[in-house]
Amino acid sequence: MTRILGLDVSKSSVVACLLTDKPIQPRQFYYECPFYRLSANSQGIKELLALKPDIAIMEPTGSNYSKLWGTHLARAGVEVRLVGHKELRNYRAHHLALPDKDDDADSLALACYYFDYHADPRRFVQIRDRTIVRIRELVLRLAHLNRVQSPIANRIRQDLAWQFPEVALVRSRLKNEIGQQLGEKLVAEKEAGRPVKLVRMKIAAIGTRLLFRELVKAITND
Repeated sequence: MTRILGLDVSKSSVVACLLTDKPIQPRQFYYECPFYRLSANSQGIKELLALKPDIAIMEPTGSNYSKLWGTHLARAGVEVRLVGHKELRNYRAHHLALPDKDDDADSLALACYYFDYHADPRRFVQIRDRTIVRIRELVLRLAHLNRVQSPIANRIRQDLAWQFPEVALVRSRLKNEIGQQLGEKLVAEKEAGRPVKLVRMKIAAIGTRLLFRELVKAITND
């Protein structure tokens, strides 16, 4: 028998429902089903894999939340399928008559959904190629960094406009050993073909650490 695992994912845990066939009366089964509540940590992942599912069904809830569970399931050889939020909501309400806003009901509905629609790929969210997924993640990361860094950079420029107007609009590198190290890293990263904005954020983080170390040395020497 195929072991189907319905997974309702939240920020720090999942609720799992394991089925080998669809219950005749899902609403009654809801009150009798032994649901599993697993934390998003190494122990929770071990307990999830110990259920030995063949196929896992879940919603694409937050790319990082569902990615944690989906990645470990896929590594263990479990087929992972995704169901859209709207499709699951309609299925749960109109076909199963299960409660709304209920993690247990969602995990049961996900498992049942497979038995009714497993033969129709259009009923599931398209699983993209791994390379396309990686490109999409990088694009989203770049967009996020752009949103985050712009207000900070603008705030610093505004402060410099009255604190140090000579450098408020000047771009320059440190003319010392640290500046040379950062410059070499920046050139190497660019030549490797990495996105410029990601490179700048990485170099800025490295520079902050190096400068902090020098500050600590200066303080301790005094």
